[in-house]
Amino acid sequence: MDARMPSWNEYRYEKISRDHLQQVVALHEQCFPGYYLTQLGPSFLGVMYAWYLESPEAIAHVAVGEDGRLVGFVAGTVNGATYRKSLFRKAWRPMLLALGGRLVSKPALTLRLVAERKDLVWQAVSTILRRGSGEEREAMAGSDREPPTASLVSIGVRPSARRSGVGASLSELFVAEARERGCERVTLSVRADNVPARRFYEGMNWEEVTRSSKSYHGSVSITYQKELSDEQ
Repeated sequence: MDARMPSWNEYRYEKISRDHLQQVVALHEQCFPGYYLTQLGPSFLGVMYAWYLESPEAIAHVAVGEDGRLVGFVAGTVNGATYRKSLFRKAWRPMLLALGGRLVSKPALTLRLVAERKDLVWQAVSTILRRGSGEEREAMAGSDREPPTASLVSIGVRPSARRSGVGASLSELFVAEARERGCERVTLSVRADNVPARRFYEGMNWEEVTRSSKSYHGSVSITYQKELSDEQ
């Protein structure tokens, strides 16, 4: 039996579609067990990743094997400064329903998660209340006055396909589309204790620029950046 691992160019790379959504959610849960968004449940994740199907700000690609199964995905936005506001504006109703369902099935966990990230809750409430207001439109217009900074929000690769180059190919697809869409740089955040991820990005010439001042579950967050003007 041939146990050779497929290489990156033996996969099919596509923009995300609704047909991929369920597999992306399942792969997210497999790649990020115990992470905050994962604990909010598959319904909440489904709402979040559905945003990438509908928003003109989204960048999202998948890698597909010969059997049609996803082996990896990458997702983010061309404007990191407005990502959460855009997500909350467009998806607050289904997100609230998904959160309510999680509250019914796992009340203690859900209440703890909401309490842990009160900042996100208040940001969501503030964004929803200001929908369509002059203040919101002015803020969005101001974000368009200079080239936006893209944000790579999430990338995951099936364990059996790691070290095959598929993760690098997906991140390069993201960077290439961000450049084509007028972004001058891309950022991403990773936990400081996620050493394999940090080595991966540093090996692809991402530069550490900041560290968060507060720790979450025992680890701070590191922001990496890639200047697209330096990319060939």
